[in-house]
Amino acid sequence: MYRTLPDILSISRIVLALVLPLTEPLSVIFLAVLAIGCLTDVLDGYFARRFDNFSPYGPTLDSIADLVLATSLLYCIIPTIHWEWWMIIWMAAIAAVRLIAFLLGSVKCRRAAFVHTYLNKLAGVLFFLSPFLLVLLGDTFTVAIVCGVSSVSAAEYLFVNLHNNPTNRTSELP
Repeated sequence: MYRTLPDILSISRIVLALVLPLTEPLSVIFLAVLAIGCLTDVLDGYFARRFDNFSPYGPTLDSIADLVLATSLLYCIIPTIHWEWWMIIWMAAIAAVRLIAFLLGSVKCRRAAFVHTYLNKLAGVLFFLSPFLLVLLGDTFTVAIVCGVSSVSAAEYLFVNLHNNPTNRTSELP
């Protein structure tokens, strides 16, 4: 069923996401497993484009793998952060906008409407770098950076799904 290298990399990201909670949050092993998981995300897209090695379910599998890794990461790092009320409200607002954008786009296109813009990728990179940033910069600054970029990305996601066909790759914003 999953015969392409990009699909194998996406599946390996799901496996790494399941390993992540078995490690100590923000430890060297945790950061290494996360880094390898993030590397599989970069490589699956690279190999798919470079070698024209696509499968019909590849982009959806990639998005699902990203979601599983993100959920696992949140599960692991949420208890390590000293949460202030503004952080929680900001993150909930971003999640709500992203969910609304996804649902609107999915209803509009009658299939999962994942959008892969550069701004969305930047927000994802910052999110996946957040454990490293937490170690280097602390809670407040890390949350502000990640939420700031993610807010703009969520607004773009909503805009794309409202005004374009989010499943038509040529209609996306650069």
